[in-house]
Amino acid sequence: MRHLRAAAAAAPLIALAACASPATGPAPQAVGVSPAAQAVAASQPQGGGDSCTSPAGYRVAFPADWSTNADGVLPACSWFGPGGEIVVPEASDVRTAPVTLQVVDAPLAEVAVPMPDEVARTELEAGGRPAVRTEQVTTLGLYLEGTRITTWALDLGGRTLVADAVELPGGDHERAVAVLDEMVETVEVGAA
Repeated sequence: MRHLRAAAAAAPLIALAACASPATGPAPQAVGVSPAAQAVAASQPQGGGDSCTSPAGYRVAFPADWSTNADGVLPACSWFGPGGEIVVPEASDVRTAPVTLQVVDAPLAEVAVPMPDEVARTELEAGGRPAVRTEQVTTLGLYLEGTRITTWALDLGGRTLVADAVELPGGDHERAVAVLDEMVETVEVGAA
């Protein structure tokens, strides 16, 4: 898998944009979320959560039993996970949170390019904005072979919000994906 993430949180999908053509595909359609993820999402209390605003210009909601990182190594409101404070390690590419969000200064067509290890791709809308949702099972790369990754690329009008859930050892990946899917629907742009 070529899901590259620099310590400065470079976009995981932009790395392949230079050597791949923009994605083309069917008209937008509904996201096919697994029954397990639907069950987890349905069990979450409605309206019981928190939100944060990123210096990159978006506001997003997340579950009450999750938290986000403070400003520091990465901008605030970048990494999300269950439990207490999310700490982003200094000078390391170790990922400590299952869900991340970042804004890339490139249009959706350049960011949401097909990946060699994709198992599903859906073009749709999220919050009224064009988006692409992909699922991958890694082969070679940054993560162990067989790692599941769900990524959203959301059009911000010339920029793209990239949000992903990566299967981490000992984590609940189905819940992370369900939370990610819900978070993307709550994104408000222009909040800085």
